[in-house]
Amino acid sequence: MRQQWISGAKTLMWFSLIYSAVDIVLNRVGFSDGWKIVWPLNGVTIALLLKRPRSDWLWMLLGVELGTGIGECLDNNTLVLEIGQRLCSVTEVLLCAVLLPRFTDLEEWLRTPRVHARFFVALFAGPGVSGAMAALLFHTFQGEPVLLAFNNWATADALGIAATMPLALTWDTQQMRQLFSRTRLPVTLGVLLLAVVGSALIFSISRYPLMFLLFPLLLFVESFLAFAGTAIVMVAVCLSAVILTTNDVGPFGTWSPDLALPRDLALQLYFGFHVMALFPVSIMFLERRRLALDLRRSNARLTVLAALDGLTGMGNRRSFDERFEEEWERAVQTRAPLALVIFDLDNFKQYNDLYGHARGDECLRAVADVLKVQMRGPDDLAARFGGEEFAVLLPNTTMDGAKQLAERIRVTVQNLGIMHLGNTWNRVTVSAGYAAAIPAVADKALGLIQLADAALYRAKAAGRNCVETISSLEGLRAANDHFGDTTQIRLMRLLRRGDG
Repeated sequence: MRQQWISGAKTLMWFSLIYSAVDIVLNRVGFSDGWKIVWPLNGVTIALLLKRPRSDWLWMLLGVELGTGIGECLDNNTLVLEIGQRLCSVTEVLLCAVLLPRFTDLEEWLRTPRVHARFFVALFAGPGVSGAMAALLFHTFQGEPVLLAFNNWATADALGIAATMPLALTWDTQQMRQLFSRTRLPVTLGVLLLAVVGSALIFSISRYPLMFLLFPLLLFVESFLAFAGTAIVMVAVCLSAVILTTNDVGPFGTWSPDLALPRDLALQLYFGFHVMALFPVSIMFLERRRLALDLRRSNARLTVLAALDGLTGMGNRRSFDERFEEEWERAVQTRAPLALVIFDLDNFKQYNDLYGHARGDECLRAVADVLKVQMRGPDDLAARFGGEEFAVLLPNTTMDGAKQLAERIRVTVQNLGIMHLGNTWNRVTVSAGYAAAIPAVADKALGLIQLADAALYRAKAAGRNCVETISSLEGLRAANDHFGDTTQIRLMRLLRRGDG
């Protein structure tokens, strides 16, 4: 308990110091009479409350109101009147904080059901209730007309909440940090500079009607910098407009007093329209970006799934064909060797007949696991070639390297000891054929596959459970026997490249 009181006292002290300093700066240096148009501190306070647990609210509010009260008293406000204003302010802040959802993550907060409706309700309810209290206060102690007092308080606070709360919420979020990351910084600064220059022109030139350009400008910022960037620009635009207007510059600064709508109220309504229109648009843009990201992720997952064999979890024939074409082209360009090993489970049909297809699937998965483990690095590819056949693609590998890997896999599969009474060795074994070549531009990629397949055919003919390749002369005979005369010339060219 004592520790909680100490922690609370520290919170009160820090908040009171910060808020008193900010209040003094706003009143004496940068804002003067601008507080009647927009009062920014309550929006910041609401955002801080939404980010903290409710157990901290009491100390935070005590510090906020004490600090703000000190700043206002130094601006020649009476103590009694200032106590009344602090009660109005704390009522407004608490009501808004209760109506809005708790903040943990920006995207999650913006995707809260009906968050924009809750935002608008808080924007009207909080300043509305506190404005009514303030109107009664100022009418009682200063004789100020009720409607005027209400307008000076409620509309300024509502605009301040709408302008500053989004920035305070996003200030330390991931989205804000991304805007100022090294890769995004040039774009962020460029868009912000363009927005500031554009808003300065809108609120400093009264000769030409430029006020209609503000909403397209905000949409432009939203499309590039998302909600966090728009929050920065909204505060900058609001403050610059207030400063220019209170110094009689721009379309609102030269507002005629003969018009039915007062200058300050006209500026507040103008900004209020933009905030109310932009908030749901920001949510829509967020959902659009989220859906686009989800679509890209789904497409990426589908691409991965389409390249995998559903039974073994390794690459399928499609992924093998695509990768083989890529590695072939790379080998042609770099004049590097490319090796291929094709494995086939011996007497696998008999295995399925003896033990059933479920056990056959388990056997295929076990052999696939062996191939995966034996891969030397990310460049090697093991894939299910079809049925009980597997292929291993080995870039930058010579005939000797392919033979060593093939023999190591053969021995490892045999040592698994998977019973197979329909096989000569009474256990599951594999036969393998391998080939390697340094392809030339004129060579066809299919030739290497045919060569490795011919070598596998020879391993089967040699009694199974062995590793075979084909020399140049033997390759011609194998091509004649296994594929026919039409591939003989192509195989001879490949074998010459491999021997070289």
